[in-house]
Amino acid sequence: MRLLRELKDAKPIVNVELEVSGHKITQEDLELLEAIREKGSIRRVSAELNVSYRTIWLRIKRMEDELGFYLVKREKGGLGGGKVILTLQAQILTEKYRVLSKLVQKRIRETDLSPTLRISGSDCPGVELLIHLYEEKGKVAEYLKVGSQLGLELLVNGYSDLAGIHIIDPETGEYNTNVLRKKLYQGLVLIHGYWREIGFIVEKGNPKNIQSPKDLLRSDVVLANRNKGSGTHLFTQYLLREISKEIGSPIQALTRRIRGYSSEYYSHREASLAVLMKKADVTIGPRWVADELGLEFIPLAREKFDFATRKELLRKDAIRDFISLLQSQQFREEASRIGIYTSQQTGTLLNK
Repeated sequence: MRLLRELKDAKPIVNVELEVSGHKITQEDLELLEAIREKGSIRRVSAELNVSYRTIWLRIKRMEDELGFYLVKREKGGLGGGKVILTLQAQILTEKYRVLSKLVQKRIRETDLSPTLRISGSDCPGVELLIHLYEEKGKVAEYLKVGSQLGLELLVNGYSDLAGIHIIDPETGEYNTNVLRKKLYQGLVLIHGYWREIGFIVEKGNPKNIQSPKDLLRSDVVLANRNKGSGTHLFTQYLLREISKEIGSPIQALTRRIRGYSSEYYSHREASLAVLMKKADVTIGPRWVADELGLEFIPLAREKFDFATRKELLRKDAIRDFISLLQSQQFREEASRIGIYTSQQTGTLLNK
């Protein structure tokens, strides 16, 4: 988890560029001019930067042609031979670059550039909508679409503030509350989220006529499966458990019959693109992905999408703001347009 802490504290590096008469001068170009000013010799600069003498002159010539004025000039003779110096125009450019660089770095040091809210977990347009509403208030949120299980791990290990999850218990069909019974997650609380439709995503016209989970067992059907640990992978296991009860065949035997069961796609979009590109016949995912890619959707169920957080974070302003947005009329109205269904419980705590 040391690497996660280092990534969380990553600092920005900003490149400074200038624009003159519509022409961009890159930081690399400006640093070249600064090196020429210091060394007074193209050959010395060439040796220090490990760039050929000819390449440096070509870069200078390119800049001069674009800007319409000279940047360097040669001075002849004298003790120690001639040298190359910057023209007045070039000196003005390098000085502007030096001053601007200092101002930018000073502003970065003085400004808290970390997001005020970090969300990890499953990929969902409902979360993206909430982030959009959150950032309209002048705040910034980070959203890692890593699947429900890894989202919870990032939350427990202190990287994120919220985890968006849809984890079904294959035994009971219960959503999300089952994870709180695990020792690892006993310090977490659940915030009621919303419902969204999940189903088969197939080509337009459904050429393989895939209608029920048992169709996955057909030899002419290839599944684009989600990665282990994702909520959709667990939902697929739940479907197989129900088939197992119905036909009396072990789940392991069923998985061996499904072509593509061992495949692992790490997002709904990636799995659905496999269907669109005819690498698979079907995947399981939410309606919004099918609509986005122009694929057909066959509903199977409504799944619950909730948000987990650590108990101590409930006092954090960012979490309170997020919950307020989740309960807002604006979110309810906009969410309904993308196939997300809220209830009176949305935004309330499931357990305290």
